[in-house]
Amino acid sequence: MSDKAARKYFENIPYGKDSKSSEIHGKNNQLAINTMIQSLVMKYDALMAVGDTNNANHFKEEIYQISQELDNLKSLKEEFALNYGGGQGGKNMFSNYTDLTFDRQFWVEQGEILFDESGKLILSAKGPDGNDIVKRVEDITENWVVRGSEENDFMARQQSAVRQRNNMGTALDFDIDWEVNKMLENEDAWKIFASDKIGGRYFVNDYIEENEQAIRSGELTDDMLHPDSFNPAFDNRLHDYFANRLRKAFDPNFQTPAEAMKADQLIARTNKQQNNQENTQG
Repeated sequence: MSDKAARKYFENIPYGKDSKSSEIHGKNNQLAINTMIQSLVMKYDALMAVGDTNNANHFKEEIYQISQELDNLKSLKEEFALNYGGGQGGKNMFSNYTDLTFDRQFWVEQGEILFDESGKLILSAKGPDGNDIVKRVEDITENWVVRGSEENDFMARQQSAVRQRNNMGTALDFDIDWEVNKMLENEDAWKIFASDKIGGRYFVNDYIEENEQAIRSGELTDDMLHPDSFNPAFDNRLHDYFANRLRKAFDPNFQTPAEAMKADQLIARTNKQQNNQENTQG
């Protein structure tokens, strides 16, 4: 399911707040849910008719469990719709880090609700490769990452550094490394800094451009470019990138060691070419 098709669904969603939690996932799923509930009710009634209260209560609890899971699922659909843009052309607040493959299928009534032997819900949606992606209700939000104030927090610090640029004889009134650590310390925050556009630039794009030769040579492998590889708990690349952006905002002449080396190499090549030309002319 494409992003455009999913948004169109939420713009025309036929369900409201008062809709039953069993009827907001499409007719086929509604039929499967009703059939399951009716079967459990019949078993409950049959046991109660012969006075078998203990076994009857088992089916009563199963009905309650299904009802609770469906209510939770309805809340999750509402939460997804809100974060996805509210169905009214709003901004998608999900980070690029979040894999929405399952969500884009399931929430637009292209998924299937099944039940295991204990009556717990099994949620299934087709992936792009045609294989089923299967989740439990409690698994759905496991990898959701929703953007908050991360970009604003960084931009505020960057703008402060730019404002103080005119007074280069005075140190910044904040410690760059400490501030970057604070911005990255939340687990969801660093995923957003690694995956989303911050101040008009993507970290990964800049990193790939800066390390193009190392990538071509195989020094930097694919697994070292996966967003999870930039986790600041064990990797400094994300920290260094944003800290250096703040340093450059304060001091336009600031260069990282890698940039200084490239500059020296360029100067050396230029000087060599000039010397060769002079020797040829002489």
